[in-house]
Amino acid sequence: MFSFLAFITGAVVSIQSRVAGELTKVVENGITAVAFSNYVGWVLLTILVFGIKRERAGFHAVIHALRTKSLRPWEVLGGWGGAIFIATQSTQVPILGVALFTITYIAGQTIFALIVDELGLTTNGKKKINALRVISSLITLIGVMVAVYPDLTSAQFAAFPIILVIVVGAATSLQQALNSRVNQVAQRPLVTAWFNFTVGGSLLTLVMGVRVWTGHPFGSLPTSPDQWWLYSGGLLGLIFIATTAYILKHLGMLKWGLVGVTGQLIGALLLDWIVPAHSGAINRFLIIGSLITLASVLGSRYFESRTSKDA
Repeated sequence: MFSFLAFITGAVVSIQSRVAGELTKVVENGITAVAFSNYVGWVLLTILVFGIKRERAGFHAVIHALRTKSLRPWEVLGGWGGAIFIATQSTQVPILGVALFTITYIAGQTIFALIVDELGLTTNGKKKINALRVISSLITLIGVMVAVYPDLTSAQFAAFPIILVIVVGAATSLQQALNSRVNQVAQRPLVTAWFNFTVGGSLLTLVMGVRVWTGHPFGSLPTSPDQWWLYSGGLLGLIFIATTAYILKHLGMLKWGLVGVTGQLIGALLLDWIVPAHSGAINRFLIIGSLITLASVLGSRYFESRTSKDA
């Protein structure tokens, strides 16, 4: 069940990416677009967290843990990872291209996921780095490379942006690990998501303010009633963060990441089939790459179950 939820959250990310992309086109400012999507999610979460008794209890549990230092202040800063990702995406995609950005980001996320599991930074405990986990990671990365190959051929390779995006991928793995720790205290995924949106939204607001102050345009927010769906990215982000916080303790960082990437690719494939972003959006590379990642995850699950039985 938890692997299925990870797959679904990956598919949700692909939908969120499409919505964020469309909102950015309208606003003409990626930071402003994502900041306002975050505000929508934060408002929804605030209503739920402070309007439902169990959620309020979870919120007070986190505050108590911070006061008694059983939860350290830096452990609630996971939302910074998402904000840093958005800020980096908006500045580095024009340099690297979407394909190379995607590969380097997933590489950083996957490598650090191995380290997070090795160190036991999530509430799932320690998971040793072994040949099976490394091979599964490499095959998944190959699948992603195949999926984005048509765009990769025209990508511009630049050392510093690539290193930066790898570091950001690692930061988002740390983000989810920290969220799992907050959720262990709160026992309420919506409360965990609230802290994530609050911290991330604060940083996005700061970045947006600095950009406007330094002469960058604020952008133009959509106001037409038929454009309401452009603000749904915050709701999708809420679903992703809350669900991930809940399932990480059952899957571990690496397995969550590999299954999530598979869901993201297959979700993108289905989305481009149902609502094509442009002509030729579905191609053999995207299909083959999605199948490779799916085979990697299923193979990993099979051999893990065999190993468990033998043990």
